[in-house]
Order: sequence, then structure tokens, then C-alpha cells
Amino acid sequence: MAERNGSVADRPGFGRAVLWIALAVLACLSVFLVNGRPLFYFDTVGYISQGHSALRQLGIKGESPLAARVEKQEAEKAANIAAGLEEPGLAEIDSANTVDGSRSSVYALAAGILARLHVLEGLIFLNVAAVLVAVWLPMRVAARRWGLPVPVSQAVAMPVIVASLGSLPFFIAYLMPDTFAPVLLLVVATLTVFGRHMRPWEVLLAVALGSLAIVSHLSHLAIGVLMVPASALVSAILSRRRWWLPPALVLVIVGIGFAEQSVLRSAAKALSDSEVVIKPYITARMIQDGPGMTYLDKHCPDNRIPTCKLHAALQWSDDPYRITATHIVFETSARLGSFRLMTPEDQKAVADDQIRFFFEVLKDQPVATVMAFLKNTFIQSGWVAVDLTIPSDRIVAQNADVTGLAFSTFDHGRITRDTGWLGPLTTWHEVFYLLSLVVILALVLLPRRVPGEVKALAVMVILGILANALVCGGISQPSTRYGARVVWLLPLIATVMVIFARRARRFDAATEVRG
Repeated sequence: MAERNGSVADRPGFGRAVLWIALAVLACLSVFLVNGRPLFYFDTVGYISQGHSALRQLGIKGESPLAARVEKQEAEKAANIAAGLEEPGLAEIDSANTVDGSRSSVYALAAGILARLHVLEGLIFLNVAAVLVAVWLPMRVAARRWGLPVPVSQAVAMPVIVASLGSLPFFIAYLMPDTFAPVLLLVVATLTVFGRHMRPWEVLLAVALGSLAIVSHLSHLAIGVLMVPASALVSAILSRRRWWLPPALVLVIVGIGFAEQSVLRSAAKALSDSEVVIKPYITARMIQDGPGMTYLDKHCPDNRIPTCKLHAALQWSDDPYRITATHIVFETSARLGSFRLMTPEDQKAVADDQIRFFFEVLKDQPVATVMAFLKNTFIQSGWVAVDLTIPSDRIVAQNADVTGLAFSTFDHGRITRDTGWLGPLTTWHEVFYLLSLVVILALVLLPRRVPGEVKALAVMVILGILANALVCGGISQPSTRYGARVVWLLPLIATVMVIFARRARRFDAATEVRG
């Protein structure tokens, strides 16, 4: 009966289906359309630059989207050096023989190719397509298994439209890979709950989308690793029959993420004799939180501990702000800089040591380290503003000479120059997400209102949001950007559950009539 009802829901009028999907697309694009330009971050230019460099290494020649910018920077630097305002090599260590593994090579290549073609807006439409497919897959399988009170097209569009009242359209318009974090969570939740019931091509599509999502940012790989045990636990609770299949599929996606990192290292070595270096985010986070600095104060100097080189660099200035994770990783000034002012060899040694350093600190101070991670996760969970998707004057200036957009330039749009609306919007978003969470918890706890599999889908998404908070808040640094990029999943899942609750009410009413 459920299969038959699902089939009926899958046969709406073509025009009506197109209308619903068009409304969902417009909702996703609302911020982009109102602003008139994409939103971007200071590292948007980093992805474009890295993608352009990769294309050159592959022998694909073309106009650089950063030619004017690089020429201007080199002229300004030469003038500053001649005037004695800047020392050669102080502002930034030469990185010709290193590749930044903190950025996704796949996303960078996509950005580089689209920038060369002057269609960088294609990243926005890639975001839209990924979100719609990630929502369509679970709704399609759920409709086939349980039936729906509305056509599948409407069941996909309605949650997306409601989620667009939150942060979703800001990240759709954002020329950064953040949209693929919630896409990964939706794919993992779908495979966990419905993997045993999906058709082969549906599984392949889910794995392909999940693989694209996991290779689009290094933090997504860490989130994927954390979601494997969650997938195994929820799958085993749902059914002992082939319980291992969903986590095995998630492991395939995680394996592809690790394979991408391995390919990047091999390609960098083969094409340009370069080493891949991942910035020491974990080390910097542990130093700022306290346990890492305590460990270094206790054990340094010691030539057997590579991170002691960073400890020495941190003593070059007595400014307390040099200890913050952001300054450690990115700052280049003599007053606040440390890591970036070290020799390239020492930078690589510290970066390569960060995993070993984490476990050494954990062994040395287990309670303090765990408490720091939990504190950062808690803080991260409550930070949901979209402020970091809005380019500041400094970010606009940084990207001003970058080309690659088809219909505009990297400049302020209609809503980014004056951000007086940001405070009221943040308040609305916080209330909206809290109400969504209340709806989810109520429908999870109420018996027989929503099918168990749909409840499990909601649980997996919430676990994914927490995993995102642990990875980004605990390993990197609490940031509104990291929270806002996934929190729109709450209103989306709340709407999905309401749709199924409505289906249950209709079923109960029909049963009473027949009785």
C-alpha cells in the first residue's frame, strides 16, 4: 500500500511540479537576486588563485583572474621595500614549493575553471542543484515507502522554501564551499536511514553527491569520519537486517575523501615537486584554549618536539593577542605574527606535527583538553548569524582586482554596504531555529505521529549539526559562519516531519471513517 501511495504521489501534473521546483529555486536564490551580486569571503580569492595555479601545473594555459591584482601587489611591495617601509620576506613566507592542503583542490579547480570562463556564478547554481538533489533523494524514498499527502515535487520544495527563511539563501549566494557541509549531512542521514531500501542508481547518486561534498572542504572530511559511528548506531537501532550496509556506504564516501587528499599529495609532488601543507589549525586551537600552551611551556625547548619551534616564535612579541588561533595561523605582522614568520621548513614541521601534538596534549592533560573541546562545541552550537557571508569593506578591497564573474564585479551589492538589517535578522533566525528544534523534538517524542525512519532522519541531522560544531568549534575556532552554514537544516527537517505528521493525521481520519 505504501509503495502504491508513493507512486501516486510521484505522478503530479508536470506543470505543477515545475512550478514548485521553480519556487524552491527562487527561494534559494533570493539573497543573490536581491543583492544583485554573489557574496564572498576573504578566502574566495585563495580558491580562485589555487585553482588557476593548478590549471597551469596541468598545462592548461589561460588568462589569470588575478593578473591585475598580482601586478598591483608586486608594485606596491617593491615601492614599500624601496622606501624602507617593508622588509623583503617579512609580510609572507615564500610558498612556491608548497601547496595549501587546507583548501579543497576540487573546489579550487572548479573556481579556477569558472573564473577563467568568466562564469563564477556557476558555483551558486551548483549550490542550488546540490541542495535540491540532497533533499529530493530522501523524500523520494520515503514517499515510496510511506506515501505522502502531497506530490514529491511539493514535498521537496516546501522544506527548501521554509529553510530559505533562515540562512540557506545566504550560503547559496556565497562563493565558498560551505553549502556542501549540510549537503553531506543530508546524504549521510539518507544513506543511514534509507540505504537498505534505495535502488542501486539512488545509492550511486547519493554516494557521488556525498563524495563531492566531502572533498569540497577539509572540515567535511573530519565531519564524515565522526558520522560513521553515528550511522552504524542508528542503522543498528532501526534494523538488525543488513545494519552494516549504511555505515559501509558512508565509509565509502569517507574513503573517497582520504583518497582525494592522497591524490593531491601525489599530484603536487609529480607536477611541481611541491609538498602539501595543512595549516596547523588544531595546534593553534589547543594553544589558545590553554592545554597546548601549558604543554609547550612545560616541555620546550626540545628539538624532539617540532611544535617547540612555534612556541619559540610566540615569544617574539609580548602582545597577548598573538596567542589567538586566528593570529597564530594567519597573521604576518611582527607584533602579532608567529607561524607565518617562521622559515618554510619550520612551518612544514609544525603543520605536520599537529596530529601527534594533539594526542600528546590529550595524554598530558585529558580533562582540560576534553573540557576545552566541549566548551567550544557548545559555543559553536549557538552561533548562527550570517554576518561572515557579508563582505566587509576590507574583503571587497582585497578582491577588487579579481575577475571571473559574468554579470558583476567583486563589490558591495544592494544589501552588503549598509548592514543595519543584520541585527534584527539574526534575532529572527535564532527564534526561527529554536522553534524548529522544538517542533522536531516534539514530533520525535510523540508516538505514531511520524514514521520511525523519518524520526531517525531527524536524529541523524541533529547529530550531524553537533559533529559540525565539534569539528569547527573544537578543531578550528567557533565562528558564526560554521554554525549558520548547517543550522538551516533544522527548519528543513521540521517541515519534512510536519508533512509526514499531516500524512499520519489523514491516515487516522480515513481509518475512523472506514470504522
